[in-house]
Amino acid sequence: MASTPTRRKRRLGQFLYELRKRAGKNEQDFTSLTRKSQATLSRIESGRTLPGWTMLGAMLTFYGATAEERREGESLWIEAQQDSKRMEHAGVYNPKARGFIRGESDASAERTVAPLVIPGVLQTLEYALALYVAAHRFVTQPSTDRVVAAHAARSQLLQGPNALSLHALLDEACIRRVVGGPKVMAAQLRYLPKLGAQPNVDLQLIPFEAGAYGTMSGSIILGYEDDQDPDAVYLEITGGGVWVENEVDVRKYTSSFTDIAEKAALPPDRTAEVISEQAANLEKT
Repeated sequence: MASTPTRRKRRLGQFLYELRKRAGKNEQDFTSLTRKSQATLSRIESGRTLPGWTMLGAMLTFYGATAEERREGESLWIEAQQDSKRMEHAGVYNPKARGFIRGESDASAERTVAPLVIPGVLQTLEYALALYVAAHRFVTQPSTDRVVAAHAARSQLLQGPNALSLHALLDEACIRRVVGGPKVMAAQLRYLPKLGAQPNVDLQLIPFEAGAYGTMSGSIILGYEDDQDPDAVYLEITGGGVWVENEVDVRKYTSSFTDIAEKAALPPDRTAEVISEQAANLEKT
């Protein structure tokens, strides 16, 4: 699940807890190993505290972690200690973006406001590739195969019995900017109403005539079935993104989303009509 720092810490804590129990180690064993209090162990295993790198290694060894489990634990630790204000560019997804992708794959619901670009989970492969090429200066390890694989994985989120429930608010700019040329863009626009017809997908267009709305910037709200995982907001930027998980701030984004959906955006049926009209216009060029 691990997407925001809190979720990542909790996932690492659960991982270490399960290893400790399997190894038959108790709180006193941890205290003897690390010279730390049992309260520290409780904070680590509940996700409130991140152990230091050296302590993590000692715990993994003490708990008899396999080589694969050690890699998993180290990976979880690296994700949990990321500085969300630092931009990184690595492959298709950098560490922070990978955290979002993992969080999205574990989410049961997603609400997104897209001001410029059609959300990734709604993109055709050709549209995604066009965006990838345009952002080439921010990619350190070019790989079309990675884009294809990543796209395929995200596309599957909207399919199947446990499909993601998606409500997307698209600024009209998303459908007017011709990404990848008329043919690619027309295909993308034809694809959107098909997805919008699914029971788990709601698409609404925010017309230019609506004027200003919300913060006029993008946001993604992820919701989870587990009550232990509260809603979290991801603000996407070039090279990564920023997580917002403060309850008060998250509530502001969810309220803003509702305002936009109810007061600024077109209803789904009219949205499908406008998108189809734009697709037809592009097909004539």
